[in-house]
Amino acid sequence: MQAIATQISTKYQIVIPKPVREALGIRSQDSLLFVIDGDTVSVRHRPASLTTALRGLHADLWPDPDGWLEAERSSWE
Repeated sequence: MQAIATQISTKYQIVIPKPVREALGIRSQDSLLFVIDGDTVSVRHRPASLTTALRGLHADLWPDPDGWLEAERSSWE
């Protein structure tokens, strides 16, 4: 783990340090995603498609969604 500090300008802008840019693989004009969780903020490279990036995120919670759906539908009858 590495901690790198930067300063906020009077316009609330920051310069993203080179090691951070390299770690995230970001370039000029790329979009970033700020994820806020309580008092912690994570900065991530924003993917072109959030749907694609999130697909399968909690696959371990629903190992067989088709089976669950069929069981749920059959309980309605």
